[in-house]
Amino acid sequence: DQINALIMNLFTATLEELKQLPVTPVELKSGELEILLENADYLHRAAVSGIPECLIYADRLRLQQVFDNIFANSYKYADTEIIILTDISDGYLRVSIEDYGGGVKEEELPHLKEKFRRGNNSGNVEGAGLGLYISDYFMREMKGELDVRNGKKGLKVTLLLSMYGGGNHI
Repeated sequence: DQINALIMNLFTATLEELKQLPVTPVELKSGELEILLENADYLHRAAVSGIPECLIYADRLRLQQVFDNIFANSYKYADTEIIILTDISDGYLRVSIEDYGGGVKEEELPHLKEKFRRGNNSGNVEGAGLGLYISDYFMREMKGELDVRNGKKGLKVTLLLSMYGGGNHI
């Protein structure tokens, strides 16, 4: 349902109007991430545990859509188990999501967040090359970041979620 809602938003707005997709960050407890991650992991390939308790600045709906996109990409392109690691660093809660799919070519990494860009490993897999582009936009609107790189086992996507109030722990 979350992905369908995002797709409907996209088709009613041109890509140039992406800024009109509302992103409304509020104070959230980091414990809510466990629910969002479990919702995104509908194939149950990841174990979520040990999320540090803190307050983050995020839009629950848009963050769910970011997680949905990351998991959907992992399912489509890697089809492996998924590792999720979290920690706090420099005023951010970092959530790293890595699969075991071997990653992508180094020269493709800087382009994966561009509109209509897909890795060479996409083959006949359906997609428009918009998911990471939109996810990156959502993260920036929430005063965070989306980092995509090759990890030790596969593609590693790290979300830097801004801590509410500059790092207040619960």
